[in-house]
Amino acid sequence: MRPSRPADLEDFLTLDTDPAVARFIWGEPPDPVERRTELEKRLRPENPRPGGSWTVVDRATSDFLGWCGLMPLEETGLIEIGYRYLPKAWGRGIATEAAARVLDHGFRAFEFDPIVAVSHLENLASQRVLQKIGLERRADAVHYGQTVAVFSLSRADYILSGTEADDGLSCTPTRSSPPRIPSP
Repeated sequence: MRPSRPADLEDFLTLDTDPAVARFIWGEPPDPVERRTELEKRLRPENPRPGGSWTVVDRATSDFLGWCGLMPLEETGLIEIGYRYLPKAWGRGIATEAAARVLDHGFRAFEFDPIVAVSHLENLASQRVLQKIGLERRADAVHYGQTVAVFSLSRADYILSGTEADDGLSCTPTRSSPPRIPSP
């Protein structure tokens, strides 16, 4: 994992316009021109997400696989953990490993409380990832224009669980710049 950067634009665009990936996010791939504009804004260094966004690459090949990060959940005031991966990364435990590291970082370095997540109702694989990292399904609600399953975990419950990602993180948490997560 490494901080996401403007040079990741083409990889992010390929990810977001993949029909299998877009299925659970938008239903169908977004317009590539519009999506490129949105991604260009999001990846600018002066527009960091609260908590951060990290690009996930294959350890052996350094090929782009996807991203994982912490960001505001619409206008709720809550911080959500989110991720998106190319199909070649699915079923390999990558989403769970990255999400566990980011969740731990969100609770320990940023002291976010709670951390939430949303998942398309039919995206059972994503829901399993959220459950594996300790989030519990709480309700269904409308976010991002669709009914989604809402998951959450409090910081106290996380800390009391004794869970800790072995990620070697060391950074000064700030709300204005994403923390760096070194490669394992």
